[in-house]
Amino acid sequence: MAAIKSTLAAIPFSMIWLPHLREIGMLAGGYFVYMYTRALVFSDFQATALSNARRVIDFEQSIGFFWEPVWQSWAIDSAKSLVIFFNWAYIVTFWPIILTAAVILYVTNRTRYAYYRNVVLVSFIIALLGFMLFPLAPPRMIAEHFVDTIKAFGPSGYASREFANYYNAYAAMPSLHFSWTVMFGIMFLRTNNTWIKIFGVFYPTMTLFAITITGNHYIMDAVGGGLLILASFMTIELGFRRRFFLPAAYRWVLSHSGGRSREATDRPYGHPSTAD
Repeated sequence: MAAIKSTLAAIPFSMIWLPHLREIGMLAGGYFVYMYTRALVFSDFQATALSNARRVIDFEQSIGFFWEPVWQSWAIDSAKSLVIFFNWAYIVTFWPIILTAAVILYVTNRTRYAYYRNVVLVSFIIALLGFMLFPLAPPRMIAEHFVDTIKAFGPSGYASREFANYYNAYAAMPSLHFSWTVMFGIMFLRTNNTWIKIFGVFYPTMTLFAITITGNHYIMDAVGGGLLILASFMTIELGFRRRFFLPAAYRWVLSHSGGRSREATDRPYGHPSTAD
C-alpha cells in the first residue's frame, strides 16, 4: 500500500486529472456553444424558424411523405398509452443512455471511447452550422397540423417555459436525437451479444417514432440526422484514421519527422474492435 501511495504521489497532479477535466470541459463548452450560437446568423431566428418549418412541410407534401400528422393522429385517437410511452422514451432514452454509455466506455475502453467521442464532436460541429443557417421550428409549434403531446399528456415539466430556457427549441434540422441513436445502434451492432445487437436495431427505430409522434421532429430531420452521422463516420475513418483528406506533403512531413509513428498517431481515433 505504501508503495502504491508513493507511486501515485510521484505522478504529477495534471497527469491524473487533466484528461478527465478536458472531457468535462468539452462537454460544458459544447453546451455553451450550442446555446449561444442560435442567434448569430438571424436576429429574429424564431420567425425564420417558423418560416423554415412551412418550407419543410411543403417539401414533404410535394414528395408524398408528410406522414407525421397521420402517425400522431392515429396514436392519439387509438393508442394514447403509446403516446405517453413515446413521450417518456423521447426524454429518458437519450441523454441517460448517452451519458451512461460514455462513462462505461471511458472507464473500460478509452480508445473506443475516443473514437465515438470524435464521431459525436464532428456531427455536433456540422449540426451547429445547420442550426445557425437553417433554424427550424419543431412540428409541435405548427398547431394546424400537430399536437404537442408532451405538453398535452405529460410530463408537463419538460414542456414548461422554464425548462425551455435550457435548450434550443429551434435546433431541429438535422436531428441529433436520431443521429446519435443511430450511432449507438451501430455501436451495439458491433458487439458479440445477440440481445445487444437486437437493441441496436430497436433503439433507433423506436427513436424515429418517438421524435415524430411527439411532434419534436419531421421525417426530414431524421433523414438529415442519418446523413449527418454517416458523414461523421466517414470523416473520422477517411479524414483522420486513413488521412485520405490530408495533402501528400503533410503525410511526408509526418513520415520523416522521426516523432510519433503512424500507429501512435492513429491511436486516439482507434477503430473499435468487434470483439469489444
